[in-house]
Amino acid sequence: MTGDLMKKFVLGIFILLLIIGCRTTDSIMFKGEYESLNNNLEYTKVSIPSENPFIYITDEELAKKLEEKQDMVVLMGYSKSNDTRNILSNLIKASNNLDIDTIYYLDILNIRDEKNINENGEIITTKEGSDFYKKILELLNDYLDEYIVNGEIVGTRIYAPSILVVKNKEIKGIVNGKSYLESPEEKEKESYNNIYEHLKKYQNNTCDLSEGC
Repeated sequence: MTGDLMKKFVLGIFILLLIIGCRTTDSIMFKGEYESLNNNLEYTKVSIPSENPFIYITDEELAKKLEEKQDMVVLMGYSKSNDTRNILSNLIKASNNLDIDTIYYLDILNIRDEKNINENGEIITTKEGSDFYKKILELLNDYLDEYIVNGEIVGTRIYAPSILVVKNKEIKGIVNGKSYLESPEEKEKESYNNIYEHLKKYQNNTCDLSEGC
């Protein structure tokens, strides 16, 4: 191996180790953030493996990736959201079954705007969202649920949880992964199937849900 090739090889190994290190750090941080609330009876108890697919992303980074329509799976939620906590097990399971090893995670708790309607029926902003949150709203506007206050539509909003899939320069949509069925067994199955079918859009070659992978 020549000197130049050796330098490139060593550099490649260094970059790989750096990426692995960052991924491990994010995975452990995600596990710690969510499991730290397990002793609070207000929140759903979760158990997250140390090796999980979550990588933290900022609103600025997500806005840029959306503008470029980069391939990605993104979970938007926050640790104090029981709806987010309730889908984590199925999201991790579905991503493992589909060999999706990276899911970006955006904490939306403190970046969203808050709106209300005053006594004159005017829409007012009681809390400004971040500039990049506003940009994300613009880029995802066609895929978002309505933001409703006192029965009035005041805009669109990113609710927790929201699972975004972008593939081949195309936004494949957003699902929340929740189930509204009655029994725990049916609820769990429907939640998993909804998430699984959504994540399949990220793959070029996918397998049939009924046949397994």
